[in-house]
Amino acid sequence: MVSLIPGLEEAQAYLRSAPRSSQEDFAQLLKTVSRGVGSSLPPEPPRYVVQRGDNLSAIAKKFGCQDPYALAQANGLKNPDLLHPGQVLQLPEGSSGAVQAAPQAPAVVRPRVRQVAGAPEAQPTARGASRKAAPAAVPGQVVVASWYGPRHHGRLMANGQPFNMYADTVAHPSLPFGTKLRLTNPDNGRSVEVRVTDRGPYIKGRGIDLSYGVAQKLGMVNAGVKRLLMQKS
Repeated sequence: MVSLIPGLEEAQAYLRSAPRSSQEDFAQLLKTVSRGVGSSLPPEPPRYVVQRGDNLSAIAKKFGCQDPYALAQANGLKNPDLLHPGQVLQLPEGSSGAVQAAPQAPAVVRPRVRQVAGAPEAQPTARGASRKAAPAAVPGQVVVASWYGPRHHGRLMANGQPFNMYADTVAHPSLPFGTKLRLTNPDNGRSVEVRVTDRGPYIKGRGIDLSYGVAQKLGMVNAGVKRLLMQKS
């Protein structure tokens, strides 16, 4: 079994050849052994992180892949035309180019409806559906905010316009469309001015739904749900 440990034989040979009077620093010995260990690791396969506006044909051409559908098959893509920003693709062997840095958007898209611990599972409903409206916001009100993004990008909002996940817009249960609000994250002091363009959220305990772009500016993308200070602008 000991013969299977990477670098062990090199370390033993080093110790047998060194004179007993040697006072070499122990850290240097570890460095000598680690050189043999690191060289045995296989290189990672080339990857590419999908950027905004990318398509499979352009990615394949950029990295010298003749058949875009071979790239789709290698990544298990059921619909080659459906790519999301932040999605990681494994490139075929022999592809040129370095690994692209991931964008700020998260690779794992958060679902529109999230389960809250200890609460019954919320049932998704069509955006803009008839629901009992929550009380209108008052100046300086603290609200529980969540966000929505890629799954709704391009779909019609309750005001009849297509949703842009990067725009400074929010969904609110009752405020008139076009109402301007200022949202502030008390944890980092970041503030954004937004407009009400959609209806929601429809999960008990939440008072406002932000676009992905607004959540990113407020520094709450990873948190998912956050208490914010909401003021009429």
